[in-house]
Amino acid sequence: MLMLLFQLGNSRYAIPAHEVVEIASMVELDPLPMTPGYIAGLFNYRGQHVPVMDLCQLLNKRACSNLITTRMILVNFPLTNGGTRILGLLAERVTETLRIDEQDFTDTGISIPEAPFIGRAAHSDQGLVQQLSITELVPADVQSQLYSSGAA
Repeated sequence: MLMLLFQLGNSRYAIPAHEVVEIASMVELDPLPMTPGYIAGLFNYRGQHVPVMDLCQLLNKRACSNLITTRMILVNFPLTNGGTRILGLLAERVTETLRIDEQDFTDTGISIPEAPFIGRAAHSDQGLVQQLSITELVPADVQSQLYSSGAA
């Protein structure tokens, strides 16, 4: 399976490339008041309002650095009530893809209730790669804030 690789701090992560809509350069984001600190803001993507999560803030409690390779990964996010919406994921060093067989990702045996989107990992030539689950990335209460109007 083709995976998009990126970094958050010193750790390497991946998401399946088929979940990616587009990789976009950073743009100025409009703030979203009263949302968790890892919600970086909102921007207009082809006429659609898209919320953006700062994955560095979510996992490392610091904003993503403003690097040349810091990008917004736009993904199809499946809503709990059906349908999908675009979600932006801010990440660092979004520079490469890697083919990793699905069976190479194994359960780490670690369960973090606050981070159910982490749990499977694989070894590659570059070291350990953890797979993020897009489906479990946004908690239900935050999802209802970001996507109150339902599926698009």
